[in-house]
Amino acid sequence: MLRLVHPAPRGQGTRPPKSGKSPTLTPSADERAHMRAAERNIARAYGGRAVLASVMGVSVKILARIPHETSYAVAVLLARAGSITVEQVLSGRPHVAGACALCGRKGGAS
Repeated sequence: MLRLVHPAPRGQGTRPPKSGKSPTLTPSADERAHMRAAERNIARAYGGRAVLASVMGVSVKILARIPHETSYAVAVLLARAGSITVEQVLSGRPHVAGACALCGRKGGAS
């Protein structure tokens, strides 16, 4: 017995349609500018962009694209390399020398 099956109507497939990245998944222009500033400062501490790229485990091209297109994963890697929080990388708040990275408290234990 022959059984005819019609193809599924368009839009009823199992995979979602391919589209560009969601704007909520990419950093805003201000966040990218703060990431670029953090990258410059951290690279200066490491002795150059190439050294920072090797510490982060990415290519130098990834660091060069920060002002134009990047992801939050690069912000996480920058924060790890600079021993600062991701919030400091994205907000542009400077890290105060001698202060706790989590709470901001200065000085030793009392």
